[in-house]
Order: sequence, then structure tokens, then C-alpha cells
Amino acid sequence: MIKRVSARDVAKKAGVSRTTVSFVLNNTPGKNISEETRQKVLRAAAELNYRPNELARSLAMHKRHSIGLFICHNQFIFSDAYIIRVVEGMSSVLNRHRFQLVLQSIRLNQSNYMDLARQDKVEGIILLNTHDHDKGLMELITEQFPLVVIGTLSDRSIVQVDIDNLAAAKDVCQHLIRLDHRRIAMIVHAPLVYYAASLRYQGYREALHEAGLSFMEERVRIGNFSEESGYRAMQELLQLDPQPSAIFAGNDTVAFGAIRAIKDAGIDIPGDISIAGFDDDILTRYLNPPLTSMSLPAAGLGGQAAKLLIAMLTRGVLPRDKQLLLPTHLSVRSSCRNIDGDW
Repeated sequence: MIKRVSARDVAKKAGVSRTTVSFVLNNTPGKNISEETRQKVLRAAAELNYRPNELARSLAMHKRHSIGLFICHNQFIFSDAYIIRVVEGMSSVLNRHRFQLVLQSIRLNQSNYMDLARQDKVEGIILLNTHDHDKGLMELITEQFPLVVIGTLSDRSIVQVDIDNLAAAKDVCQHLIRLDHRRIAMIVHAPLVYYAASLRYQGYREALHEAGLSFMEERVRIGNFSEESGYRAMQELLQLDPQPSAIFAGNDTVAFGAIRAIKDAGIDIPGDISIAGFDDDILTRYLNPPLTSMSLPAAGLGGQAAKLLIAMLTRGVLPRDKQLLLPTHLSVRSSCRNIDGDW
């Protein structure tokens, strides 16, 4: 995306203030500006090919504009507390800047993002749950449509807000290893085409390798964002001989399904098996037992994405570093215990 020439650039070239540029280009009446100054501003604007930002102008006149939150893989969005917290963080920023949020849930393999953007009359898009092979994403990039991704993509020219998924996943697994678990299984929360899923899986493998533990493919199952997929995956893992002593679930939604499967099998948590999740959903602390989970700043991700997109739309400002990573921390609760019996 090309950086838009701003009124500040025109002012610098003409050697005048931004206020003077505004008065000249808007033909503001009653201002004592010499003809010489007016011509300098007009020449500078023409040489820089400056076009006034109509969006910023209309915002100054208190008109409301819209941005879209496009959520891919839509069938589970309203049961995922992570997404709700992302929207909460986004909404507080948008309200301050008089933007409206338009929510679009995108079906798997749907690719008409530009059509939806035009239909909803949104000026920019925040994209959640996308991946490198998303055809709709490719169209937005080709059209140079203002875009911020919550997540990680290999194309670092795209503005992205995320956490360090690999390091965070390693932290979860290292916690289980410190509790002397050696048979650690993982339920990846989504297909590995999604970067967060792939990086969390990689973090799991690296933690095992660094601890001198063997990676065993039969101890890994792939979910599809849902509680049901976590339930099915856990049922399969319980058939292993020997059973895993600990489970790392790639998100809390999948963990909830896994916990149900463990309890339905009459197995005690954490007496017989420990389990840890990822996201720190609000419900995790109210389970029995409360769930150890990697806490990530979902509201912060939404708020930062909204701030970056608004800056791009109103001032043509792109961040110098296109990828912004927010910090995480592990919330340790009683769903995990030492393999020898100590919590």
C-alpha cells in the first residue's frame, strides 16, 4: 500500500503551517492570506499530487464512517469468547473516533471480500482468522484496499497485530514439563494452514525437543475451532496405550470439549490427567477444576488493529514495523499437577 501524501507534506514543501494549507485548499473565507502564500501552497500541492482526504474531512464534520471486521471460518464465531473480546477492544476505539463496525462472517472458501466491502460501504477491513492462501485476502492486497490483519501472515508488507504464538505455546508445554510430564499430547485447535495453529504446534514440538522428549505423531490431533472437535480428539487420545499424562489444547474452546470427554470417561482432572488451554477465556477460572491457560490480550489486539486502520484511513499513516506483537502470560490454575502428585 502506498503512503498517501498528507497536508503536513504540503505544508513542509511550501514552508507554511498546516493550518494555512487547510485554509488555502478549503478556500476558507475571512482569512488574511497573501496571494503569494496561496500560490506557494497550490504549487506544492500540485507538485506532490496531493489529494485531500475526504474521509478525514468528513470525520471533522462529525459524520460517521464504517470499517468491516471480516471473520473467516464463521460457524463458531458466536461461541468463541476470544472473538467477543476482540470486538469489545475494537468497539471502544471506533466509538471514540466516530466509526461504525460492520461485522461479516465469512464462510470457508468464500472469496468475495471486495464485493462485501462495497456492499457494506466500509472504508477499510480488519481481517480475522485468515491465512496465506485466502483468495479474498489476495484480492484485497491487489486492490490496495486498507487492511489490518489480526494474526500472522508470511507477507510482512501487510499490517498485522498478533502475539508470539510459538513462544506462548512453548511456555504452556514447558510448564507441563516442569511438572514432570513426559507423555504430553496436543489437540491443535485448527487446521495447520492457519498460522496460529501451525505456530502453536511448532511451539509444542520445540518444547519437547528442548527437553529431550520424543515427539510422537499419534499424540497429536487436529481440531476445527469447536468444542465438538476437542471432544472427539480427546476420545481418540484416551485410546492410546499408555494414555497421555497431560494435554495441551490449542485454544480453550477445544479444551472445553476435551474436558467433557475426560470426565465422561470417568477420568479425574488433574488426578489422572492434566490439561492446559490457550486464550484464557473468562470461563476457564470457573471450571472444576479451573483451567490453566495462556492468557492473551484479545481486547488489546482488537483495539490496536482499530487504531492502526484508523490512522491509515484518516492520515495515510502506515506503521514502520508492519507486525506488532503484544505480550502474553500463563495463568496457572489447578487443572495441572505434578506427575508425582504435588500441585
